Amino acid sequence: MKRIGLFTNLSKDVHGTKTSWIVAKANSLGIEILVAPHIYDLIGKGIAAEENAFFSQSDIVISLGGDGTLLHAACKAAQYNKPIMGINMGNLGFLTDTDVAHAEEALLALKEKRYFIEKRMMLKGIVVRDKIEQLSFFAFNDIGIMKELVSRIIHLKASINGHEINSYSGDGLIVSSPTGSTAYSLSAGGPIVNPSLECLILTPICPHSLNARSIITNSNDIVEIEVMSQDRNITLTADGQAVTTLFAGDKLLVKKADIYVELLRTQDQNFFDLLHEKIAI
Repeated sequence: MKRIGLFTNLSKDVHGTKTSWIVAKANSLGIEILVAPHIYDLIGKGIAAEENAFFSQSDIVISLGGDGTLLHAACKAAQYNKPIMGINMGNLGFLTDTDVAHAEEALLALKEKRYFIEKRMMLKGIVVRDKIEQLSFFAFNDIGIMKELVSRIIHLKASINGHEINSYSGDGLIVSSPTGSTAYSLSAGGPIVNPSLECLILTPICPHSLNARSIITNSNDIVEIEVMSQDRNITLTADGQAVTTLFAGDKLLVKKADIYVELLRTQDQNFFDLLHEKIAI
């Protein structure tokens, strides 16, 4: 491992102070650091690299921020088959490996190859309109269909492998990976799933029905959600970020992606210990 791509969230490191410090520590260990051009312009350290070069030329990617920063970088890193490690500057840090206070120890562990990799399942979403594929995308945590207007409900129909399972009226639906089970799906009442498993989790958001419950299904299944509502503002999201607007008749297909996020860990922490620490179940 000779070169690390450092993916920084400047909203959590406005002046680039922590980023600059990590670059300097890595350089002192003989590790080159790639940074985005706007980061280089801010701190004047590292090697500036545009997005494609940043991921393709890095041996390992480090995200500096919170879980959201790691989510943003992880999908791209997975497409380049690069492992990613998170250094936390956020509040929860459920996916990140360590924090800034222990960043130097983590860098030394990387240099000495004292780490292991957890392969985490990803999701692939496909939007179909008038029987034509409009776009496809990846998500690490979840893919959601949700309303934009607080006062309106939306109507969706869900199927698995072509078999209708339910129609939902409410605020929307989430399809999550096991990793994403502790994110938005959990806040919507979904189950906690060990991220070492592979499955799809379908969870309704504020359903207007007492019998609407989460469904866990095989990772090889295909979940199809059809928009039934007319004249509604409906947003499709991936890992909490808006992807596009959906209209009546549009279909979202969600399945297991053929690529994985490789989460790099320098600390061996049990999932249930982490749950107890972060969520206090």
